Amino acid sequence: MRARYSYLLAVLSGILLLLSLPPFKFGGFLGWFAFVPVLITLFYQTSTNGITRLARIVGLGAVPLVIGFAWWIPDMLAHYTHLESLFWLWFIIGLALAFFIGVEIYGEYTKVYWKPKHMASEQFQYIPSGLQIFVIPIVCTGIEFLVMNIPLVMQVGAVVGFWSVAKTQWASPPILRLTSFTGMYGVTFLVLLVNCGIARGIIQYREAKRISKTAIGAVVVFVIILCLGWVTLPSAEQGDTSAVIVQVPRNEENLPEQYVGFSEEALKYDPQLVIWPALVLEGFWVEPYIDFAQEHNLYLISFGEKLNAVVSPTGEIGYHNMGYHFGTIPQRIKDDGIRGLFFPEVHVIDTELGNIAMLDCIETGSTLPARDLANKGAEFLVVQTGSPNVYAFSWMLGTNAVYRAAEHRMFTACVVGDYAGSMLIDPYGRVIDDTAPEQEIVAGKISFTTERTFYTKYGDIFGWTVTGLLVLLIGFNLYLKRKSPFKYCLDCLVQIPKDSETCEHCGASQEKPPLWKRILFHEYYEHVNRSKKPKK
Repeated sequence: MRARYSYLLAVLSGILLLLSLPPFKFGGFLGWFAFVPVLITLFYQTSTNGITRLARIVGLGAVPLVIGFAWWIPDMLAHYTHLESLFWLWFIIGLALAFFIGVEIYGEYTKVYWKPKHMASEQFQYIPSGLQIFVIPIVCTGIEFLVMNIPLVMQVGAVVGFWSVAKTQWASPPILRLTSFTGMYGVTFLVLLVNCGIARGIIQYREAKRISKTAIGAVVVFVIILCLGWVTLPSAEQGDTSAVIVQVPRNEENLPEQYVGFSEEALKYDPQLVIWPALVLEGFWVEPYIDFAQEHNLYLISFGEKLNAVVSPTGEIGYHNMGYHFGTIPQRIKDDGIRGLFFPEVHVIDTELGNIAMLDCIETGSTLPARDLANKGAEFLVVQTGSPNVYAFSWMLGTNAVYRAAEHRMFTACVVGDYAGSMLIDPYGRVIDDTAPEQEIVAGKISFTTERTFYTKYGDIFGWTVTGLLVLLIGFNLYLKRKSPFKYCLDCLVQIPKDSETCEHCGASQEKPPLWKRILFHEYYEHVNRSKKPKK
């Protein structure tokens, strides 16, 4: 394949990936073949450098998804270090990190686990080509699941959930039905399987003029899941509890007065719940407004002196302990010891309307905190954030809330402090129509649901199954490697005799650096080491 066609296909995949991810709503269609062009062109590459360049072009298409991270990092650092004058330095650091994450997650996985025609893949080199269609879905889903479910690790790894491939289907309710059985990981697996299946089918037909049964099987699985989701998806129904979200941009002055004023204006919608963003960075806590809740006989939800708080019409306050938030680790160790560090307790708040559960922004990335809350009896979920730069990633947080609602069949409110971000979501992941014409108010009907899904009751059966398949894949590759009469060059990936110290094709040394250096320096060190002249 000519170089210019290769780059055009890589750019096409990058554009399709960009349009598949939030805040765009094309992912329900484009996401199923966004990776196909680059997988096809990677198959015909004969240079490892060319493969790397093409994969990274695709990864750039995901950078807008993580660009909110580039704003969030400097905002947090400037606030907590009290070095606001260095905001743009923090921003450059955040932007670099955003590019790294976008390229690594969406580009590197594609490159490392897909087998070109004349070379082995960088990983799982001995796996038969017929099984390559399953490698990327198993590896990517397995890693995504592990980093978001291993205790303590997931409290940082939860950010991976903000950028999951599953996000391509956030606006596709029939596909979201799958999450009530598998969690978001089932959608990640299915999207990657269909992309790999279509690419493999096109390649096999072009190479051998025959249809790939494996590719057909992948598409058939997708069609069955889509049809089942479509047929079983009930029509939208209004709830029986009026909820109002008040949102005012951060750059407005006199925020307390603004929030109280718009909350009083929202009383015309007869709300039983009034929800404010978590405005902790403004020093704006909910406790001084107990009188407002009592006077108007409603529940007021926002950030309090002891974390997220629900004020009842009687003046009582219930607090959410943010058990999975990384910033609460010292307090958990103090309260519950080492067990609290790895297995935090979560609280739901019992009200006359039903049980309210709350999640902070970082807690929504993983499926684990919401599932714990659902098993504790949560009937309505409030997702909050208080970052001043929340407008940059409000749709990232909102799509997390969509998945948490669909996984547990629970009404969910996503609450942020800007005009476009807040939303009410029904138990099937559909955004409820806003009945308030004011920009500062989001109003709708929700319900407190007691129905529990398969995923809520039985947890990550699918996730652990994929992890088991990943272990089997690693073991099978090691077994084939041991039985193989040849090995693959560390540089150009062509077959060479097992006892070769240098590659006959490219002349690269086959000496591996120590494991600690490979981990510490990753590809850079390996590239430098392999490019050295072999010893005479």
